[in-house]
Amino acid sequence: MLEKKEERSGKRLIIGLSGGLIVLFGALASLFSVYYSSREAQLTRLGEQLKTAREEIDVLKEENEELLVQADIAEAMNPADELDLVGEIPFEVDLEDWKYLLVNEVNPLPGDFEPKLAKTRNGQQVDRRIKASLERMIDDAAKEGLDLLICSSYRDYEKQDRLMDESIEKYLRQGMDYREAFLETKEQIALTGASEHHTGLAVDIVGRNHQSLDRAQADTEEAKWLSEHAHEYGFILRYPEDKEEITMISFESWHYRYVGAEAAAFMKEHNLCLEEFLTLAARQQEQKEAEEVFA
Repeated sequence: MLEKKEERSGKRLIIGLSGGLIVLFGALASLFSVYYSSREAQLTRLGEQLKTAREEIDVLKEENEELLVQADIAEAMNPADELDLVGEIPFEVDLEDWKYLLVNEVNPLPGDFEPKLAKTRNGQQVDRRIKASLERMIDDAAKEGLDLLICSSYRDYEKQDRLMDESIEKYLRQGMDYREAFLETKEQIALTGASEHHTGLAVDIVGRNHQSLDRAQADTEEAKWLSEHAHEYGFILRYPEDKEEITMISFESWHYRYVGAEAAAFMKEHNLCLEEFLTLAARQQEQKEAEEVFA
């Protein structure tokens, strides 16, 4: 009888131990499940953090490249030796004057800029302060048998975005990758926010018989007349062929910008683009202020 009791006690002990082991293994399995789930979540978070870090590195690289580009641009925009040979601007230049507003890749328009627009006879919009000079220039050209046509003037940001997108898509279809297409576009179409067309101070002018914005435009009689006479009305050829490194825009024989008759005549005489003229004016202003301090 005693042996049977001991046997039953032993069985109960084994069953108890087995149950305990099952509970223990269940608990361990649960812990491992939690651990691996937590580990998987950690790896996912680490992966996301790594992806974010790589993206930030790419951004920093792009910013660094942009800084290097801007440094090259700044150096190109300050050709000290050439400007030193120009001499002094013989009239007062107020660098805050609306006529001298500089808009380019490194000088985008302020966010609160609002153009003062008026419609030309053919329905284009320009800064109302240049309308009379612009139409007088067109009328005088007509007296010499030349039919000038304003084909583009003020553009809002939405239209500039659309022009850039269309250009990029064109180059993508030609087999370029996006970066190549963007850089090629940027040389021909100003970035949104950095286009003179946002100001209303710039116009694209062509001959009515040749309205394509291409290299051949420069050989038309209308383009030749503008090149010779536009400064008399206060306009400059904004993107000359020999100033591409400074303006950051390829040669455009059709793109004219109002700066006023005095500045336009001076720039024409000394073969200066707007960036050079304003750099020279700023230097003269600094020199004058320094002389006044030590006078």
